[in-house]
Amino acid sequence: MVMDGAARFCRSAQAEPLAWHIPVEAIVKEEEAEHLRESLLPYVKRLWDEYLDPNAPSAIAHDVYVKLFERSRPRIGADFILFDEAQDADGLMLSVLRAQQAQVIYVGDPYQQIYEWRGAVNAMDHIRAPECALTESFRFGPAIAQLASRVLRLMDEDTPVRGQDHVESRILHDSTSGHDRFDAILCRKNATVLTHLAEGIGRGDRVAVRANVDELRAFADGAEQLMRGQRIGYPATLALFETWEEVQEYAESFAGRDLKPLVQLIDNEGVDYLRLILTRVSPEDEADYIVSTVHRAKGLEWDRVQLAGDFKFRNGDDGKLTMAPEEMRLLYVAMTRAKRLLDVSEIRRDLYTMFREAGV
Repeated sequence: MVMDGAARFCRSAQAEPLAWHIPVEAIVKEEEAEHLRESLLPYVKRLWDEYLDPNAPSAIAHDVYVKLFERSRPRIGADFILFDEAQDADGLMLSVLRAQQAQVIYVGDPYQQIYEWRGAVNAMDHIRAPECALTESFRFGPAIAQLASRVLRLMDEDTPVRGQDHVESRILHDSTSGHDRFDAILCRKNATVLTHLAEGIGRGDRVAVRANVDELRAFADGAEQLMRGQRIGYPATLALFETWEEVQEYAESFAGRDLKPLVQLIDNEGVDYLRLILTRVSPEDEADYIVSTVHRAKGLEWDRVQLAGDFKFRNGDDGKLTMAPEEMRLLYVAMTRAKRLLDVSEIRRDLYTMFREAGV
């Protein structure tokens, strides 16, 4: 949490670390979260001081030297600046751009903003400028475009995305055969990536992974420590639990359902099996398919994509099935990675119930 707080500070426009830079898991009550942030803030400030000290042992990440770049008040010697992925900008980059004399062209899609959880902001909400809508995709055909447009309507966007009539694309609603028909399986969570990896290796598939493998290894280490009765600080997914039994209980709840397949895998096969399958990940150019988080798939495309079943639907205040705005954007990004075949069979029931109840 201290390192995450320092990283979020580095991506902000603030001159020094503040308590709100420190992320706390949503299951922690706000009053307790506020106390936790205030308690950890001195450690975040100390870590930042170490980053600035060339003789300190702390290694620095990309965020640190970009922050130092911003603090130097740079002047970019250009007449025009094209700023891409503007929907997932941060306070730091906005601070740099606003200080320039050049004309800045912001390019982005607010419906693909998926890094809000790490402090990203939609730069286009913070500027006044003429707008030009780019609504045509050259990636996929009409079938995928139509499904993605239904998600857009859920986000109050009336302008549909248009596909290419000459590109044949289709939606698969019932997948009963093996994963060899897909080039990529896209998941919300690292835990789901690991579950699909284990299933694939169990079948003898060659599977590549686009996810935080270090965090997956840390999950195995953390699970083992909790089984021994030892508290851990990383990964954050397990840091709030005191015992493995608490993790098992949480995985059975609605809030913890994303963890259930991974917890069951560890309970049935053991943490050593988890470590073993992580050593059997194939290079992408040798794999039968890739299993990726949606975040790691951003900007990529595959002919045949399957969506995992871990996208989070919930009941709204009116009792209708819906998704949180950030979840809906994540779903939209996942859908639009496919070029020719999009398999939604694992979320079909909830997806079409949501469409029907929303009238889109």
